[in-house]
Amino acid sequence: MSMESNKKIIVLTGGTGFVGTALTVSLLKRGYLVRILTRDKNRYEDKKSLPVEYFSWDPISGLPPSEALEGAFGVIHLAGEPVAGSRWTQNRKSSILKSRTLGTQNLVLGLEKLKEKPSVLIGTSAIGYYGDRENEELSESSELGRGFLPEVCRQWEEETLKAQLLLRVAVIRVGIVLGTESGALGQMLPIFRMGLGGPLGSGTQWMSWIHLQDLVDLYIFVLENNTAGIINGVAPNPVSNKIFTRALSQSLGRPAFFPAPKTAIKIAFGEMATIILSSQKVSSTKALDIGFKFNFPNIENALNDLLSPLGIKGAYTLKAYHWLKAPRERVFDFFSEAANLETLTPDWLNFKIEKVSDPKITKNTLIYYKLKVRGIPIRWKTLIEEFNSGNFFVDRMLKGPYKNWHHTHTFSELEGGTLIYDQVYYTLPAGIIGNFVALVWVTSDILKIFNFRKTKISEIFKT
Repeated sequence: MSMESNKKIIVLTGGTGFVGTALTVSLLKRGYLVRILTRDKNRYEDKKSLPVEYFSWDPISGLPPSEALEGAFGVIHLAGEPVAGSRWTQNRKSSILKSRTLGTQNLVLGLEKLKEKPSVLIGTSAIGYYGDRENEELSESSELGRGFLPEVCRQWEEETLKAQLLLRVAVIRVGIVLGTESGALGQMLPIFRMGLGGPLGSGTQWMSWIHLQDLVDLYIFVLENNTAGIINGVAPNPVSNKIFTRALSQSLGRPAFFPAPKTAIKIAFGEMATIILSSQKVSSTKALDIGFKFNFPNIENALNDLLSPLGIKGAYTLKAYHWLKAPRERVFDFFSEAANLETLTPDWLNFKIEKVSDPKITKNTLIYYKLKVRGIPIRWKTLIEEFNSGNFFVDRMLKGPYKNWHHTHTFSELEGGTLIYDQVYYTLPAGIIGNFVALVWVTSDILKIFNFRKTKISEIFKT
């Protein structure tokens, strides 16, 4: 890949995760070079999804490799074992704490040893720092809460702030991150799509949330501006769990009448239930005062962006990135040949083009094809709704198995090659039954198709 000396280098820990992947893409688009520290370098290098450099590092066992940090403009530290997902046994609590404190200690020691230090370190913490505070409005200067999570956040932040003697340091206390791929919302969606969601506990507890893209933009804003210290990474308008539930229900077009009682949540999750039931009304005043502008300040517009894109209520979203060491014109030309659709489709779909209105696609091209979905014969009619030669095109299903299918293919020049970005919005007919089918079969099948396509394209362009 191209490593132009005039480009600033950003080092990311946790760069392959939910937030880290979105942040990596935004950094690349802004012209940065990105290095990612990961436990499994080979796994991500083999994917070739993005033009970044990977370096092996186990945060708990030792210092990061000096060659990864040398010449870096900034370091963004996201790494830490997820706090949700399974019950907090003593061993798990120890792992959660060590992954943050020892990992941060080792990172700061690695920075200390450099002859030339980066300009900035941006650390991560969480609004769990504040604990359960009912209706109290919480700012960066509010006192520490009580319990396991506040103590983890306190130690995590202290280790990060030790680097203030070396370089500019900021720490973002992250709220509930809203994105469809993972995170808190990703875990809620299957239940709510089935019409089985509802308020958690009393539903009166405050939820301080942030749209994934706003969080990514906040990290970059702090990186590029002379900002230091603790900053709350939350949207300006926290909401009660009841209001959040109502907004989520409306965005999905699904009822949400099934509350989860506090006692049941505690039995199911044990001590980890504090994540779900704690009330934290966190202020974003500091972020606003330093000049940051939120694209999604209200819960309704945030959830509509994620779950009702283009007005498609309850849409499933797939986003896929694939970087090729090939000129954009050549890549786009390949994709604009309708016949190549067959090449990029796995054999088990029995995909065949029956008719195409233009041999080389353009705006208003119609493509008719047949395939088999889990053995069921399907006929599909697609319209190329938008077309911008060399840059992007949009196909929309006019007839086929989906209620809605809207696929944007974008092609960008990046690091001496081409970044292909696919964004698909889709829904199935038959309401809750359709959602069940999507959750059990369709989503996994679409991922398999895109993974096959990625492998095939890599072979064709020999990357």
